[in-house]
Amino acid sequence: MARADPRLEDLVGDAERPYDVRPDRLYTRDDLMRGWHRGAGHSMTLDGRIYEYVKAHGGRAPDMEEGLAQRTHDHFIDVALAEFLMRTARPVVGIMGGSSTVAADLNYRRVVHLTAALTRRGYLVVGGGGLGIMEAANLGPYLADRSDADRDAAVDALAAAPSWPTDPAGYMGAADGVRERFTPGGESLAIAAWVIAGEPISQFASHIAKYFSNSIREDGMLAVATAGIVFAPGGAGTMQEIFQDAAQNADRIFGRSPMAFLDRRHYCVETGLYPALERQGQRLGFADLLSVGDEPEEILDRFPPDAAPPSLDGMAPEMLVRHMRNAH
Repeated sequence: MARADPRLEDLVGDAERPYDVRPDRLYTRDDLMRGWHRGAGHSMTLDGRIYEYVKAHGGRAPDMEEGLAQRTHDHFIDVALAEFLMRTARPVVGIMGGSSTVAADLNYRRVVHLTAALTRRGYLVVGGGGLGIMEAANLGPYLADRSDADRDAAVDALAAAPSWPTDPAGYMGAADGVRERFTPGGESLAIAAWVIAGEPISQFASHIAKYFSNSIREDGMLAVATAGIVFAPGGAGTMQEIFQDAAQNADRIFGRSPMAFLDRRHYCVETGLYPALERQGQRLGFADLLSVGDEPEEILDRFPPDAAPPSLDGMAPEMLVRHMRNAH
């Protein structure tokens, strides 16, 4: 006998599923850390339990019922993200870079100071919601109203903590300590995905759009960062995002926005990505959007304090979602 198609009502009412199929707002750090205490690992959090549930139900290739639940969830996160962007009505700058960059790395500290300055200029900073440069992207706005000395002290505390790969619980405790020490923090956005098992959520983002589909998540980050993107050093994932953003600028999918690169040596010498992108920019008409620098002050030159907020033209949230997803 053929199995009956799953009904949305049944998916919503499934008590074993650890996540809400129809969330009515973005997540907070406290939502996803529910169940955690000092000394515990990431698996104790709601975030970790969702990872385990996804893994047990097919991972990236879920069964029909779980796939329907995940896609429904991601649609409602899209709507919640659109509602949040409409409420804030601030120009959005994206920060991308390596998830393995440790707090002791100079570029981590640079990103913290850069994103704090961007926040003070009126921008909403969005990062990928995980560790490394993604964490630094949210830490800067969290400490935007603090002094440079406070920001350096927070980075120093994280740099002195055990590394995430060697002692996840120890690092989570250190990050939580920084968060508590400087609470309440400023506002920022993280757009993340349940893809890399065990990857913790940023402790410093105020609003978190977390998806099951990584392709929807990556496309969404580029779509919302209409005021530009800063690329810190990273690996293959960052390289993919660079050329995806370049293609969007060449085709003017979401208009034209700056592409600023942090760390001349990395991008001009070690990888050669910046000279290659300059050649393509000259050929395809976006070379004027490119810049590279080593210090936050150089990067800030591309992001004036009087940047216009995104034009929403009276859109309803559902209309903004359609614009974000259909602009291609």
